[in-house]
Amino acid sequence: MPVDVSLVRQADGSVVSKAHPVGLKLSGPVGPGDHDLVVLGKRSALGWSGPLPAPSIDGTTATYREVKPGVDLIVEATRTGYQQLLLVKNRQAAVQVKQLRMPWKSDHVPDAMMWDSTVDPTSGEHLRRAPVRLGVGVGVGKNALSLTPDASFLSDPKTVYPVTIDPSDTSGANFDAFVQSSYTTDQSAATELKIGTYDSGANKARSYLRFDNQQWLWDKDIQSATLNLWEHHSYSCTAKGWVAFRVADVTNTARWTNRPAQYEQVGTSTQTKGWGSGCAAGWVTIPVTAAIQYTAAHQLAKTNIGISAASETDNYGWKRFDSREGANPPSVTITYRTPTSIDALGTAPETACATGAGRPEIASLNPQLRAQISNTLGAQVYGTFEWKVVGGTTSTTTTEGPGASGSWLGTTIPDDAFTEGTSYAWRVQGTDGTTPGEWSSWCEFTVHAF
Repeated sequence: MPVDVSLVRQADGSVVSKAHPVGLKLSGPVGPGDHDLVVLGKRSALGWSGPLPAPSIDGTTATYREVKPGVDLIVEATRTGYQQLLLVKNRQAAVQVKQLRMPWKSDHVPDAMMWDSTVDPTSGEHLRRAPVRLGVGVGVGKNALSLTPDASFLSDPKTVYPVTIDPSDTSGANFDAFVQSSYTTDQSAATELKIGTYDSGANKARSYLRFDNQQWLWDKDIQSATLNLWEHHSYSCTAKGWVAFRVADVTNTARWTNRPAQYEQVGTSTQTKGWGSGCAAGWVTIPVTAAIQYTAAHQLAKTNIGISAASETDNYGWKRFDSREGANPPSVTITYRTPTSIDALGTAPETACATGAGRPEIASLNPQLRAQISNTLGAQVYGTFEWKVVGGTTSTTTTEGPGASGSWLGTTIPDDAFTEGTSYAWRVQGTDGTTPGEWSSWCEFTVHAF
């Protein structure tokens, strides 16, 4: 099913993303107290303390106006999550955001930044930025974020309002650094990543990125993954190859003499930008599908990626990219499917799902086998039912559907398939028509129809 993150209002006033890869739900109008503002699948929930009006919706953006005097709350759905912003519309409203408390449920803390309305007319970049101090459970309860914007930035006469405050849950790199043969110190705080050489191999550089909190990938079928990097400098516009590898854990101990172990190559690219008008700075990409697939298949919490020039003696392979500390941080775009799941099993006449000595009896030669099947993307679902004599090697399968996600599907055992006094085992597998899920556990019963 194609991804569509545009927002729609539900009958109860809440807002959902039409076909979000993770599943995204936003609050409708609520009164005082703590509420879930954004729920992102099973990964995180960001809350709001205080009343919320009904949001206005424009495509992928929901705007809750005047949540505090002079302050709008904005949530934008993205393909990998969401971006949540506070728009402080004038200097008088700055007092409303001196410190904010936002309920938070997640296994990681988001980054936070704010910027004013001073924009470079050439690049479109916000020129004046300041950090937002984040705390977790500091004087506000354990399950909450405290946001403390830089007061001097808000009061500075040079600050041009409106000011945007951004505590976002993103899929950007959690750590990155370059290593270079002429450097002996940690470069994880640098604003750039480098690969290749500019002096025929006398100086050589490679870069490493780590993406944390990848548990949400564990039940996903990864179809493609692309590493996105902003290349601001290259040796020339000549397209020269560079490669990506899956590597061992990336930390701030990485040096040229202590590089993370390199495993299989996962992608190649010749995209080149960042040298004059012929190839101005811009986004370049390289496939990393195999690295993300490895994370999902092996249920790892992190994905570690290394990039290097295809030749470390050819000057034309020299490239420099923005790091996560730069203006355009790296990210990974992932396309995947969530396997369809079996939520419940049943029969008609009704029996419990059991095996062995605990198997129940069923009073029908033509029982119905039933399963409740769902798909987190809301796609239509099918059920493949399989049955056989207990201990047998030959089975029969039939597929039923389609049905709506979350609905019950069933199949009726045909005449002459079951015999009196015989024990049978059955199970079911869900699918969206493309990607099958895991088989359910086996259930057994003994037929006693007479």
